[in-house]
Amino acid sequence: MIRAFEWRDDDTGRSVAGALLAAAERGVEITILKDRLGGFYEHLAGTKQSFFHKRIDLHARWQLWGLMMFYRRWGSLRQHPSPLAEALAAHPNVRLTVAKRFDHAKLFVFDDEAIITGGMGIGDDYRDVNVDFMVEIAGAAAVDRLAERYAGRARFDAHRRFDFLLHAFAGCARTGEVLARQRLALIAGARQRLTIAMAYLGDGTATQVLCDAVRRGVAVTLLTSARSDVGADLNLFTCARILRRTGHPPNPRLILHPRMVHAKAVVGDGRWVDLGSTNFTRLSHDGYEELNLFSRDAAFAQEVERAIEREAAQGAPARAPLGYRLWRLGWEQLITRVQTARSKLPAPR
Repeated sequence: MIRAFEWRDDDTGRSVAGALLAAAERGVEITILKDRLGGFYEHLAGTKQSFFHKRIDLHARWQLWGLMMFYRRWGSLRQHPSPLAEALAAHPNVRLTVAKRFDHAKLFVFDDEAIITGGMGIGDDYRDVNVDFMVEIAGAAAVDRLAERYAGRARFDAHRRFDFLLHAFAGCARTGEVLARQRLALIAGARQRLTIAMAYLGDGTATQVLCDAVRRGVAVTLLTSARSDVGADLNLFTCARILRRTGHPPNPRLILHPRMVHAKAVVGDGRWVDLGSTNFTRLSHDGYEELNLFSRDAAFAQEVERAIEREAAQGAPARAPLGYRLWRLGWEQLITRVQTARSKLPAPR
């Protein structure tokens, strides 16, 4: 079973699809849940070719035009046919759902015995360029726990060795859980250090929690892109706000990486790690479905922390002024509000 937000028609996308088609041929039953919203970014970035979203109707066309004009990046309104995509979709052992699911999770489940999840889409840029993480959790117990969490039959338990932080429409509507509240409470509990790699910023509550951590003396390392692919001005504005609100003390290290940081990982005190698809944005915290692994395995947490520090060594400290443009910042905030409102999690009943 695969949940995919972005799936590009490039070497990586075709390699994954080829492996799936071979699996289907040997009798494996395959379920693919592909989010149509990710198609806009497939048309806009990388090879600008989507693996599944080959037809761009009038409604999608004007939205893509708007994104191209705003980000000043020329996408492709012309999609090349893919016999491989057609063969995969038509195979009797493949169940493909392509719809606006507002599902930003990245998830692979194998034979109900192993899970791979994290922040990476399916594409060459995710595989070869971006700073990002995927993690494998082995064992049927992990798969069962994830199913219980998605169904809303189990609540998040931060005392477990590992669990799943979810922003899932069905499950959270049943339990009343709020992913943002849970992860920000974990951050608020850090006492010594926070080591963070984050693709996109901008949620004011998350920004405030980071500022509070700095004020209580926590050593905060935040790694993000010098110029992210989307939301770049909002990212830089958030970094400037953290520095301004805390008075530029020595304990925050805001590092701007020359490559795209697409990771969404938080390590607290070298003891726990929160890693997955969820950004520090309103869209992730209040809109899209998201999936993060939470683990109290200190060895694993420290391995992730070391990986972030290795990448931080390639970046440069953020120093004011950070060069964001107010008009672009306003538009990015407006786009975020509109997208969040359209994908809002239903209230618990």
